Amino acid sequence: MSPVLVIVLVVLVLVTVIYLWGLSPDPVRGRRPAPGILRRRSKWRKFLPIIPLVAAIGCLVLAFTGFRFDLTETSPTILLVMDVSDSMNETDVAPNRLAAAEAAANAFLEELPPDFRVGLATFAGGAQLVVPPTQEHDEVVQALGALATSRGTVIGDGLIVALEAIEGIRQNAQGTPAAAVLLSDGRDTGSQTPPDEAAQRARSLAVPVFTVVVGQVEEGTGGPGANLEALEVIARTSGGELFTAETADQLTTLYETLGSELSLDLDVKPSTRPLVIAAIALALVAGFMLVLMPR
Repeated sequence: MSPVLVIVLVVLVLVTVIYLWGLSPDPVRGRRPAPGILRRRSKWRKFLPIIPLVAAIGCLVLAFTGFRFDLTETSPTILLVMDVSDSMNETDVAPNRLAAAEAAANAFLEELPPDFRVGLATFAGGAQLVVPPTQEHDEVVQALGALATSRGTVIGDGLIVALEAIEGIRQNAQGTPAAAVLLSDGRDTGSQTPPDEAAQRARSLAVPVFTVVVGQVEEGTGGPGANLEALEVIARTSGGELFTAETADQLTTLYETLGSELSLDLDVKPSTRPLVIAAIALALVAGFMLVLMPR
């Protein structure tokens, strides 16, 4: 329990104690005791302290249930950015890289709370937003099962498409926490926006990009494998992290871990402070009314 909420409960107890302390026996037998400070009776004034007490309890109930004053939807948003180049058909990761990536992405979705928005962007010779960010995770699952490969690997453009989708969400819900998970097995083949520039844009938007290298890794500037250095730059620049997976099991485990971690990191916690402050103030008002007002 929050320490502040404990304070509120203590205040309510003190109010009750102060009220009981202020009672003294009525000199007339058979009558209920009245506050010792004032004895002038009033049929309607004795009910007034109930109003702030009920309001204080209502504030505590709202605080415990997670009520938000900000009615703007701020559900966290995550973009899956998938490489669908022809090299994703390689079978070094069984049954092939694309199928393994699809299974891993589905495991990732299972780890996310249902109120998280998830979108899917793909890139090969071009980049596109396949599924705009949505809370209907089944739409992403269906889209993952229908992916097809083609030539090219425009990593930078794929990331830009994802960032633009996040910006679209933030137009109506400023401050929405967001992240991107970018998977690739190759190297950029000529994006309109180079990967390092896309990473800078992600950083300016406070969108960490977690890059995942699947299959063969090539640390140099040539060769058929993924450009580990370039993907590491994207992750480091944006505030994310780089991961590698050489088997389907490793890839699935990695995505499950990412899903659970991002669920905690991006989850929006409602602020209960205004409600708690209001409850304290209302409890004090009720206490003074109970002790000082004539009944």
